[in-house]
Amino acid sequence: MMNFHKFFLCFVVIFCMAGMPVPAHAEVKMGVVDVEILLNQSKAGKSVQEQLKSKRDQFQKEFADKEKNLREDEKKLIEKKDKISADEFAAERKKFEEKLLETRKLLQTRKASLDKGLSSAMQELRENIMAVTADIAEKEKYQLILNRDSIVIVEKSMDITQSVLSKLDAKVSSIKLKVE
Repeated sequence: MMNFHKFFLCFVVIFCMAGMPVPAHAEVKMGVVDVEILLNQSKAGKSVQEQLKSKRDQFQKEFADKEKNLREDEKKLIEKKDKISADEFAAERKKFEEKLLETRKLLQTRKASLDKGLSSAMQELRENIMAVTADIAEKEKYQLILNRDSIVIVEKSMDITQSVLSKLDAKVSSIKLKVE
């Protein structure tokens, strides 16, 4: 019975409070930044993309040449098979297989190096985006900046992406893609 009275009393208090006006809170100045646009459309982002394409093309040409040479070596080895002893053929096949493995390892090493360089360059770009965004937030008195990908609908006036983009482009126009 006592629990019922407590529940009823709480219900009455909440019901009464629901009709009371809520004091207005100070508005929070919020902004939204589309990081994907900044990564892809900034001068530095485009610079990284161009360097990446150039390195990929360079690697692709290099490995196309290596693949062509390996095919030629394999063809020569097959042609020699009936002309040399089984031991000589086995030795030459072993050399060919070692060369093939070496080429595969080199390809994997280059790919890993390219991935590492890209990751490092993109991290540097993200750090610059954060610094520029923080600077704008401080100067414009934004109390909250959200990433566009975490928002479904937003008023266009809250989107500060173009402002961040212009300041980012002024701050950093290129980032070196370091590939070892």
